[in-house]
Amino acid sequence: MSYAQGGLIEATDYNNILGTNTSTNTSTVHAVWAWGANSRGWGQTALSNVSVSSTVTATQWASLVNTINSANTHINGTGSGLTANTAGQIIGFSGGLQSKVNGLNTDRMTFASNSATITNHNALTAYAAWTSTTTTSTLTRSFGANVAFTGADAARFFFNAGGRLKFNISATAGASARSTAALNMVNYLCGIALFAANTNGSRTGTGGTLGTNLTGLGYYSLTIANTTAISVTGVTASYTTDTGSIAVRTNGTRGSFNDNGDIVSFWATINSTSGANAGGSFDDDLSLTPTVTVDVSYPEVTNLGNTWGAVTVTRV
Repeated sequence: MSYAQGGLIEATDYNNILGTNTSTNTSTVHAVWAWGANSRGWGQTALSNVSVSSTVTATQWASLVNTINSANTHINGTGSGLTANTAGQIIGFSGGLQSKVNGLNTDRMTFASNSATITNHNALTAYAAWTSTTTTSTLTRSFGANVAFTGADAARFFFNAGGRLKFNISATAGASARSTAALNMVNYLCGIALFAANTNGSRTGTGGTLGTNLTGLGYYSLTIANTTAISVTGVTASYTTDTGSIAVRTNGTRGSFNDNGDIVSFWATINSTSGANAGGSFDDDLSLTPTVTVDVSYPEVTNLGNTWGAVTVTRV
């Protein structure tokens, strides 16, 4: 029989509510809590199913309820309202239990808090100066960083549980007008905030003319090709054809549970013109010394165990 008022809680009922470790069934606890697949699963230790010939004990039922409460607290900041029984008590029927499980599945990608942000993760340093004395009408340079996870599922767990990344670009510049215009473009971009599972918080800079602004771009929508998340056109006098962009890509599926890669790559590209006479007759040198960094905000570990490990950030 199914879990219902006045009935016995059979092993099958308990197992159906719990699900298997790799369940993606939206009416099960493990589709959120355990391994899951793709955007389902935080990688937490799965509760054991009960043998069909066994009785569901008060301790097992309490573990189920406590797990639902921990998951709900991670998502909403409060427990589910369900009360775990103690050994020796009769397990009472809760008409709201299945709706709580369904709610966890609906809200699984949200979170009430996460860990403190680690700024400039792995302490990246500045590039060598980008310099040129050429009068070529357009000079292009890209600066980027790779964020590598310990494995494909670690990347899934990081983003599923609320982990976020912030890519930053800053620079110092020489005294020429062209260098100043290139520095302005860096400041127009500045970076991309709150890069998460399915969204990002747009650029962190201001100014310029904003073109592309894909705030719906996140880990799960990346491909192995660069996708431009942000593009800006310059407004500095005589350098209004300068452009800048931030693109993101992944290295593609690596595991068996529908991840989207274990490396996320960010790229900022600056296109510098040679001034008002863009054909190359304007003699203006370029000197720009950029720095890229990545800030990492890990999922919280009060209600969840760390199943995502530590990410490694490298400059590329």
